[in-house]
Amino acid sequence: MYKRVKNRFFRWVLIALTCLFGLLIAYWMVLYLMVPRYHFKEGRPFSGEYLYNPYQHMDSSQWKQYNFHCHSRKYLGITNGRLSKEENIDSIYQTLGYDHYGISDYMRINPHGSDRRDYIPSYEHGYGFFRKTHQLCIGAELVVHADLPFVQSLDMKQYMLEKLQEHCRFAVPAHASYTKGYKVNDMHYLSGYRLLEICNPYGDALEHWDAALSTGHRVYGIGDDDTHNVLNANEVGRFFTMINVADMQADSVYEALDSGCAYTVDFHSYYDKPFELKVERMHELPHLTRCELIGDTLVVETNAPIIEVADFIGQDGKVLKHEERVNQAQYVIQPNDPYVRVKLRLPHQTYFYLNPITRHHGPTPDDQSTAEINRPQTYLFYIVYGIVILLCVIRIFKKQ
Repeated sequence: MYKRVKNRFFRWVLIALTCLFGLLIAYWMVLYLMVPRYHFKEGRPFSGEYLYNPYQHMDSSQWKQYNFHCHSRKYLGITNGRLSKEENIDSIYQTLGYDHYGISDYMRINPHGSDRRDYIPSYEHGYGFFRKTHQLCIGAELVVHADLPFVQSLDMKQYMLEKLQEHCRFAVPAHASYTKGYKVNDMHYLSGYRLLEICNPYGDALEHWDAALSTGHRVYGIGDDDTHNVLNANEVGRFFTMINVADMQADSVYEALDSGCAYTVDFHSYYDKPFELKVERMHELPHLTRCELIGDTLVVETNAPIIEVADFIGQDGKVLKHEERVNQAQYVIQPNDPYVRVKLRLPHQTYFYLNPITRHHGPTPDDQSTAEINRPQTYLFYIVYGIVILLCVIRIFKKQ
């Protein structure tokens, strides 16, 4: 009798799990089928007689240090972040001297720190079973739980960015090269996003960045630790974003990020160094003091003792000028330069990635959209999908 009850119990459990799995597959199948078809136009490189400098109004005394990507212990420790309690996150990042250290749990807005004036609701979107096509949602109003967790086409990536952008201030492609969630070629066509996580320990996106910029997409870079265990000194203080803002209220930060008045710092050379040394170097960190256009001449300075290397990078990631051991780096922007961005190497192998100077047809930068929904093709696919599903249902009932 006991054995019969036990077998019956396990049979019902198996049936329940099978039904749940079937419902999940059906749900994801519907999501995949609902994605519209897009028409992607070839992007046009930046052009025009006006040069837009995102640092034109910067105040060199108002740089603030930000990390938007950090995971805490959630979901009973199932997700990667099981050792990062909120109190530990506060303690570690305050010791390092950060002005802002936002928590971005998977598919959840963490309210920790919501009483602080610098609180910015964020989360990491995406399940990504095979290729992690994830997005960092900064300034999120709510969590979009829908996702396309398996391999995504270009249409699907554009669709998810648009859907997420409806409910957050910035939908940021995260760790783009990690498992090739975003391919370099994708960035020629994807549009409608402002920020790209160019520095992340799980995969940088510098090549992706130049691909986007070279096709006229005004995209600015950010860097993050993407920390999963703040008690591991090797995971904290590696990549971060310096934002030029006096008022740390969320709207002021969003405005600075949207205009490009920020730069990314690669502090990765201290990966395997003692935490105490990292704290010491972090508190000695130099900052950008000048990024000015004088006519067509771009002048860059920092308060470091010297700029060890300055690379001026342009169309297709080509190095336009290379300078070594200078106090002031300069480059005369040529009429055929659609954009110019600057990479600096400072003492102690610290790297700055500045946002690009871009060409436009007016004093206000203009943005192009290379993606639009192809409605005839979308409706055609919906009709085909509907017919196939109907035929499957008829076949199933005929077998009954």
